[in-house]
Parts: sequence; C-alpha cells; structure tokens
Amino acid sequence: MTQSTEYCSKTSIERTELVPPEIFQKRHLSGRGKPVILTGGLKTWNALSKWNFKYFKSHFGSECVVPAIWPGDKYLKVIRFGDYIDSLDDPLRPTPGFWIDLETKLPRDAPPEPPETPLYLTGWKAFNLHPELLEDVELSPKFTEDWLPLLPAALRKVLEETTKYLSGGVLIGPAGSVATLHADILHTHAYLAQIVGRKKCILFPPDDSDFLYGGGVDPERPDLEKFPLFRRATAHECILHPGEMLFIPSDWWHYVTAIEKSITVSYNFFNRVNFGAYIRAILQDLPTIVTGLEKHPNAKALLGINWTSKGFDIPA
Repeated sequence: MTQSTEYCSKTSIERTELVPPEIFQKRHLSGRGKPVILTGGLKTWNALSKWNFKYFKSHFGSECVVPAIWPGDKYLKVIRFGDYIDSLDDPLRPTPGFWIDLETKLPRDAPPEPPETPLYLTGWKAFNLHPELLEDVELSPKFTEDWLPLLPAALRKVLEETTKYLSGGVLIGPAGSVATLHADILHTHAYLAQIVGRKKCILFPPDDSDFLYGGGVDPERPDLEKFPLFRRATAHECILHPGEMLFIPSDWWHYVTAIEKSITVSYNFFNRVNFGAYIRAILQDLPTIVTGLEKHPNAKALLGINWTSKGFDIPA
C-alpha cells in the first residue's frame, strides 16, 4: 500500500520466502525490477549463528581496519579492529587510531567538529583477507542466476583494486551508522544479508533518478527548498531483521541506516538481465582498469595478458 507523506510517497517492501528462479525472475527482475525481502534467505548460513562482535574481535581484533564517515570521501580513520568493535556501544567517545586523507593516505587532522554520523566499516575486504569466512556464507544467491563467478578471479581482483567495486564484503557499524543515498557501481544487482542488528532501508526505483539529485537528498530529512522534485519520488521502505536478505535490483537507489549495532553481508553481482549494462560500464572505465592491470603483473599473468599499455592520451 502506498501512503502520501509531507516528503514523498512511501510504500512497504514485501516479504516472501524463497521462490524458484523462474518465478523470481518474473516477479522481481522484469522491467525496472522490484526489491523484496527474502525471509528464509539465510537458513543455511553458519554465519547467522556463528558470527557476532565477540567472534570478530577474538579472531581479527589485532588487524587494522579503516572505517569512514560515510560516504567516506573525506574522513577515514585507521584503527585496530578490536578497538573499533569496543567503540560500537559508544561511538562518539574518543578512540585510538589516526585520521587519514583518502587521496594521499597520509595522516590528517581530525574533523573540526563532531561528525553527524559515526564511523562505519564498509570497506573491509573480509572475504579476500580471510577466505575461511566464505565457509560460513553462500554468496551466490539461490533465487536467481549469478554470472559473477564466471569472471576470472584475477579480473575480479583487478576490478576491486582499481575501482570502487567490491563484489562481497562484511559491513559493521554502530547504531546510527549511515550509507547515504546511492546506486551501486557497474549497474549490479545486490543483496544485504542481515546477521546481527536491524537496519532501516529506503529504496527508490531508477525512474525516480531525476528526483534524487544524484543522491544529494537525505530521504529522512530532505531539504525541499533545495530539492523540490523529491516530492515526486516514491520511497520503498523496510526494516531488515537478522536472518533476512534484502534484494536490490540493478540501478535502484538505496539509503540504509542502522537501528542497532549491526553486522551485514553485502554482495553485488550480474546476470542476463544486467549483463549488457555491466559490460558497458566496464568498457567506460577501461583506462582505469588497464592502468590497474599494469600495476598488478601477477593478475596480468593469470589472465594470459602479455601486452603493455602506453596509456589512453590522444596525440595533439
């Protein structure tokens, strides 16, 4: 049911049990797609009963992580994982570690004022660093095709090293941590699998892109004088509970905030529905990818590449 509010129209995202891929395709991947919560999506995941904050601290507490004030383009902090986990119950208190600049990776001054949102760990490449964690999850979805595993592992590594693309990861943050409004890179489908804590998720269809001002709108506190077209958008909302999986179709915008401290698995993939858009996006970013290949000779060898790029500059 759709409701009208002072900001925009709202509708609830439906919940369903797992359905066969052919039914899922018809219901949720035709046209612009349709998000859905799969209530039984994690029944076979060991992570649901095994993973918690104590588990991560005891196994990985000594390594350094880099949580950010999302969207992470300005303030990042290098901190020991154990110290970060200890801070989740009181994220505004001072913590060990030091702030770094995104571009230079050099230390920088702390934010001049307390940030509006807490540090959120979204860039931890958990499955790359600790492949044993893959034994606790089933990343490829059962409800639809996943063509991502068909790509050579070396190419996937280069994509993750040279672009903002991360196919699968573990997201950890305190209550109030926010992923601001965005659509995922390379036109991928995605899911959020909730392990611990609840999250509020607000999604918008691709048709509403003109009303979202490139993701500059805060869907919960929109500045309607600055973003008047937002009134014409339709927000698809849900509260995501532990054990549930939220499917986000290609090009759908989403805004996510943690109600409680949380652990979430995210996964991005493509299949026959968005394959063309995925390949076009890779080709558009080809200079960046080729530059990355030149910096990763091992990846080039695994891919059987024996050429050298001289760059993409066009002579005058």
